[in-house]
Amino acid sequence: MIRRVAFAKAVIAGVAGAGAWEAAVRLLIWLGLPMFDLVRILGMMMFGRNAPIWEWWPTGMAMHAMVGAIWAIFYAYFFWSFFDLPPALQGIIFSLLPAILAGLIMIPQMDLMLNGQNTPLRMFAVGIGVIGPISVVLGHLIYGFVMGSIYVRPVGYPVGRHKLTYG
Repeated sequence: MIRRVAFAKAVIAGVAGAGAWEAAVRLLIWLGLPMFDLVRILGMMMFGRNAPIWEWWPTGMAMHAMVGAIWAIFYAYFFWSFFDLPPALQGIIFSLLPAILAGLIMIPQMDLMLNGQNTPLRMFAVGIGVIGPISVVLGHLIYGFVMGSIYVRPVGYPVGRHKLTYG
């Protein structure tokens, strides 16, 4: 089956979702909550634990935005056209897949890559306390809401309707 996907719209939706996640987490960190700071951890993998924010933040954010764009393209190809749900809800439901994979695979893998430079995160970031898993899931839900809200009827026709044929 060949699908038509609006790549630019998917990339924009994914980057916007990642940006919304980062904005929410950064605000909560500034308010004093010990959130799972994915962008900082990604930046620390490049520059080390004691790097200044102007080094780790742009790098970590670029990495996070790139992953957000890749997941949005996956969403556009394999998820968007299968369900007749409100777009934001569909994005939220989809975001549970990367949340589960991140919690079970990627976050523990980041522990290994950081090689003791950080408090051990463990699965779903439980190493930083109960807020770890909450912030992992919350970040993904924010991502899904924004991404789903932006990637709306990019091409083609709505679910349940068929293209008009002439002849």
